[in-house]
Amino acid sequence: MTLSEYCEYIMNPLAKAKARVVIVPPGDWTALRRFYQERGGIEFRLSDIVREGAWLPMPDEVFGRVRDVMSAQEASGNAVVFLGLPGYLALLTDENKRAAIVALREWVDGTSERDAVCFLRSDDGTDLILKNVFANPRYRQGKQLIEISGDYVPKFAGRTEVMLVGDDLASFIPEACDTFQKYLRYTEEHPSDSFVRRIVVASEGRELAGLSAEVRQVVCLRDFARVFYGVDDSGLSEDALRWMCEQGKEGVEKTLSETLKKLFFPENGVTKCVLRVFDEHRGAKREAVLWLVKYIAYKGSYLECVVKQEGVHVGNFRSAYVAGAVEWLDESLVYAGERRNAIREADVSRSDAEIRQFIARCAGESTSRVAPWLNCRTDAELAELLRRCSVDSIVSNVVKDVYPEAAAYLNTDLVFGDEMLEEYFMEYRELKIAGRMTPEFYEKAKRVAPPSSVQSRDAMVQRYTSDNGCALLVVDAMGVEWLPMLVALALQRNIGVDSIAVSEVHLPTSTIFNNIYWPDVTRRLPDIKRFDNIAHNGAEAHETRRTEENLAAALDVIGSDVLPRVAEGLTRFERVLVTADHGSSRLAVLAWQAEPRLARTLTCEAGAEVADWRYRERAAQGGCPPELEETMDGRYWVIRGYDRLPKRGGGQGFELHGGASLEERLVPVVIFSQLGQFVTKAKTDGKRAQIVEKDDFDL
Repeated sequence: MTLSEYCEYIMNPLAKAKARVVIVPPGDWTALRRFYQERGGIEFRLSDIVREGAWLPMPDEVFGRVRDVMSAQEASGNAVVFLGLPGYLALLTDENKRAAIVALREWVDGTSERDAVCFLRSDDGTDLILKNVFANPRYRQGKQLIEISGDYVPKFAGRTEVMLVGDDLASFIPEACDTFQKYLRYTEEHPSDSFVRRIVVASEGRELAGLSAEVRQVVCLRDFARVFYGVDDSGLSEDALRWMCEQGKEGVEKTLSETLKKLFFPENGVTKCVLRVFDEHRGAKREAVLWLVKYIAYKGSYLECVVKQEGVHVGNFRSAYVAGAVEWLDESLVYAGERRNAIREADVSRSDAEIRQFIARCAGESTSRVAPWLNCRTDAELAELLRRCSVDSIVSNVVKDVYPEAAAYLNTDLVFGDEMLEEYFMEYRELKIAGRMTPEFYEKAKRVAPPSSVQSRDAMVQRYTSDNGCALLVVDAMGVEWLPMLVALALQRNIGVDSIAVSEVHLPTSTIFNNIYWPDVTRRLPDIKRFDNIAHNGAEAHETRRTEENLAAALDVIGSDVLPRVAEGLTRFERVLVTADHGSSRLAVLAWQAEPRLARTLTCEAGAEVADWRYRERAAQGGCPPELEETMDGRYWVIRGYDRLPKRGGGQGFELHGGASLEERLVPVVIFSQLGQFVTKAKTDGKRAQIVEKDDFDL
């Protein structure tokens, strides 16, 4: 029977009033309902009698209520239209569906001389049960079971999920979710909807009996979080799940990941901010951060590589991120910069322990693979880079790329004004950083002498003693080896450099013989002793530090101590003159430590008192040996190269000074100025300007 034929039949005055079950195809449901509405039909909704919040009444109970309601209604000539049964049947097991249709048949049989109709869907899988329960031909012959024929439209019934959650989770249920009553009312209005409907029932966590196996029942928080918010991570604690569900409830019309991203990463800087955000949170929120990062990490990023590894959890995420880079050593061009930015954003000190773990794990790997990852400028990384230079006996470009101080120290800018000095100190600096000594340089150090063009430091300094716009800064033990670095970093920091020069100090090269005269103490900036302290005691006094740690500390002095002191001085003076009392020699120590040893211990006459490795008082008898150089006043003999005198007791320190090597006796004289600084012009307001004009006129 078509819909039109059915409507004509119902409108026929000869049609008997009786209860009917009409099986309606999806496309005709609305039209049939409108037909009854136009005829004044009374709609009886199943949702009006199913009001339970924590359980679904079974068929006998439901149809008992149906009979009670219909009995209570006064009979009229209008048909009763029974809505909602398809949605109810979709929740039941096959056994309970059969029980419901049996109860429906009993309702049909028991409703006499009253026009009533119950709509069923033709595509909900109940057709076989209907045929079996309504097998008696009288139902079809008597027009009490009618199937409306229509065009076949493939339709998939909507999937229904039933979730049972504890009362304590009821507050996390999104507004879009249904109770049984809301679900039934929705299916009454939208019987052909194929979307997933979610019914959430607050209970004690027990599954509801009688529901279809096709209906998903969620009986724990973990399932609740997975189904509602897509949180499928067995590593999350219940506290984290609970907090995330709470956030999901508050994020109206947004996915959980969108809500959490706005909360944790409002500026979208996930790869850069991940460690900082992770560190800023504790407990459940930290777990949520890691879950989110796993979900939203940019494809192809270092972060994605880390979080996609099996076994990464809150307890080891930081280690996996920082120390785990050992797994991607060959991908430094792609990933090392991203890792560095995240570590720096989070405060490098927080990652120091993991960076040291990374260094230990990579001990056997080549410098070319490891160095690009040592890019966060921690003490441990800088020391490791220098250690590798010593092991490799060379300072590779990959080290210079990540260690700008080393690159600045070794830069080849021509600043010495003499070809011999340029060559000598370039080789000296390379050997010092590489931590090695050659026989050739050992011999060279004994032969070379300062060029005749080099002036006395004292003579150069005295030109500025009466300049009230110039201040003096003395950096103890800063030899001329540091001049290229000093100039290069000053230019990088936009500190004006008026002039640079190489000067010679007094022998022996110790402070007591090199007191620098400067008459105005108010124009003398506090001396910097860091270089000298490192030379004598290493990076930390009273602590044994590794060679590479001492060298890293020395490379830091120009940028951290000297130039900031210069910049501060230029706020009060037009110029700052920077020089040193003497230099020092690292190679003098390396020559003694070399295998085989290069430096010799020179002999002295019996009874001679030797108070220093590098110089002594002249002997009472005889002339100055060729290995030593006599001072101008004839009082001292000073070691020319890297040999040493038989001093008793005491360690030799990280570097030595007192001798006559070029690195000990030559120091820089650099004039820094305010050149290039912008100074605003003094302004006078309009009122003052008028007064001046009037004064001029009166005069």
